[in-house]
Amino acid sequence: MAVSSISGGTTLTTQGSSGSSQVLLTQQQFLQLLTAQLQNQDPLNPLSSQDFTTQLAQLSTVSGLQQLNSNIQQLLQLQQLSQGAALMGKTVTYSGANSSGKGVVQGVSLQNGQLQVQVGGQQVSISQINGIAQS
Repeated sequence: MAVSSISGGTTLTTQGSSGSSQVLLTQQQFLQLLTAQLQNQDPLNPLSSQDFTTQLAQLSTVSGLQQLNSNIQQLLQLQQLSQGAALMGKTVTYSGANSSGKGVVQGVSLQNGQLQVQVGGQQVSISQINGIAQS
């Protein structure tokens, strides 16, 4: 039985904690595989309705997990901004590879998923802050 290849998508390979690699499919690729399976199934031994339902449930689960991951990312960004907002107007001391100093937090931003605070006209990563004091 010949099955046509699937193209037009990227395959993401991850390394698991046990050292084995796993192939993650996109939702579109999963639908293409399911369609190819239905088109090329043995007419004398067709896919049972239970197997078909199981595969659709797996697709639904993958979709739900993708949405959950997106929501968690948004929640994390909001939490970081809230933490930064709590620093507004407070005096912080910071040290980094290129600079160190002390100043009042004047602004907060997210850059590449990292919380940055503006101290005296300089952007400082939240991980570089050593101390916080009331102004």
